[in-house]
Amino acid sequence: MVEKYLKLNENQKAIFWLAIIGAVVFVGLCPLFFFYEIKGFSYPMGWLLGTAAEILSFWTIIKMGEAVIPTEPGVDPKPLKIIFFIALRFIIYIAVLTIAAICTFTDWFGGFSLFNFWTTFAGLLPVQVYLFISHMKRKD
Repeated sequence: MVEKYLKLNENQKAIFWLAIIGAVVFVGLCPLFFFYEIKGFSYPMGWLLGTAAEILSFWTIIKMGEAVIPTEPGVDPKPLKIIFFIALRFIIYIAVLTIAAICTFTDWFGGFSLFNFWTTFAGLLPVQVYLFISHMKRKD
């Protein structure tokens, strides 16, 4: 397992650690499934939704970076691909937070409250923290 981790590139390691952070916090929130009076199930599910959206949005950042700085010599940047991945990232954020807000703050859909807005929002944040820490420790 360690050999596989060491063979990963920097972006794959970032996705790995974001998934680990998401899983650890989800397991920590799992006891809230038993608090039905406060809709406790919505907290871990919101975190799970936020983490999934975070990993997907990080993937769009990677793809946008590949379009900005091509890895092959002689290939020009692709502006439409760059715009597409930027727009896709913001659409992901808007869709996920809108769904979580509807579940938390309204009675639409017959009181459907699977996701909590605040934990969904918190699930989107570890990518910024991880990138900040990983870039602060870099030597180059």
